[in-house]
Amino acid sequence: MKAHIEFYFDFVCPLCCLATKPLREVMKEQKAEIEWKPFELCPEPSQQMEQIEDFLERPWNQSIAPLAQQLHVEINMPESPPVPRTHLAHEGFHFAKKHGQESAYVDAVFKAYWEDEKDINQIEVLAEIADSLHLDQEIFTRILKDRTFEQVHKDSLVHAYEDAHVTKVPTLKIDSRVLQGFASTETIEKALLQLKTDRNDLLRGAFDEY
Repeated sequence: MKAHIEFYFDFVCPLCCLATKPLREVMKEQKAEIEWKPFELCPEPSQQMEQIEDFLERPWNQSIAPLAQQLHVEINMPESPPVPRTHLAHEGFHFAKKHGQESAYVDAVFKAYWEDEKDINQIEVLAEIADSLHLDQEIFTRILKDRTFEQVHKDSLVHAYEDAHVTKVPTLKIDSRVLQGFASTETIEKALLQLKTDRNDLLRGAFDEY
């Protein structure tokens, strides 16, 4: 039975971008499955953040850059404020998910923003990403302009905020365990091992009753 991991993320969160690397390493080694869960750090109608430093826990040079170097992940501080809204990028995610491309889409949007320094609030930028994944660019553009997945995305945010009680990203949920902030490969593996142990104990307890 594969372990199920829920990963709550926002595209403009640098730690979310970095956290995907150990997460994917664990998925490959442990054969775990991941469910991507959209989150917005600055949903409308809240005031748009003018500088990316506004929501970093520590200065860029003290935390993000050293961690990226350790992980061998390219990441650049975006030069042009304000920090883009991400509702359109997430609505595009739901379209990609419908076509089984959600994982590749997430990687591509992170790359576009954190490596290529593109404005992921622009439909044209997102449409180029969709096209690179062999999704129908014309349909993708139309669904973003028509806000076809607006309610689907709003429902996913309600789930994150109210049902899952997520208050920050990245957040990993592994069964009943919640890992907030960046989680290393070792931390995720430890949580998965504990989950396996708990399941085995539960099975042994059930057999002991007979």
